[in-house]
Amino acid sequence: MYIWHTLTVGHLSRNKFWGESNDVAYRAPLATSTLLLGHGEVIVADPSLPGAAMEKALLDAAGLSLADVTLVFSTHNHLDHHVDPLCFPNARWLMPRVDLTYLHEHWDEHKRSFPGDDWEAVQRCEIAGDEIAPELFVVPLPGHTAGTSGLRFCAPEGRVLLTGDAVMTREFYKAGEPYFFGWDNDLAKQTIARLRGTADVLIPGHGEPFLTRAWE
Repeated sequence: MYIWHTLTVGHLSRNKFWGESNDVAYRAPLATSTLLLGHGEVIVADPSLPGAAMEKALLDAAGLSLADVTLVFSTHNHLDHHVDPLCFPNARWLMPRVDLTYLHEHWDEHKRSFPGDDWEAVQRCEIAGDEIAPELFVVPLPGHTAGTSGLRFCAPEGRVLLTGDAVMTREFYKAGEPYFFGWDNDLAKQTIARLRGTADVLIPGHGEPFLTRAWE
């Protein structure tokens, strides 16, 4: 079992459920970042802040420091889900195989979309296995990217699924819709439909965690 804390509540650069156009960036995007504690591990999923700000977020959420973190997991390869991943001096950084392989094989293409990404940092990332820590399982949720994957674990709240951008926010989940910016939106819709009923709590990629029963 894991105890979890929200380090950052993410938001989108544009949100159609707020009446915003997909053609305009109203704000910089921020990913939801989550801290998991259990089985001797201190895990940060989707680090979304630079080092100093992440240090404060850890301190404020759980009285921890960057040095306490043992694992970092990025749900996919977009830069807003691995901001400054090497600021954790004692942590391994993991990413799903398909998305990490894409970075290695298509770096120039990736850099056109995410010019701030750093090749030297990416070279230190490792492929995530099916279970990255005891009872913490990697779940393929393709569509937003080819390799987008979540984390499934048990917590006092019940079955929890951290989705990354497979589910953007609770509004997107209720509508069964992916974000406009994605690799294969038809597949992304199928993924959202497939994960319904599989968790009690969802932690989306760019919003507040929510009880699934309230949004189905």
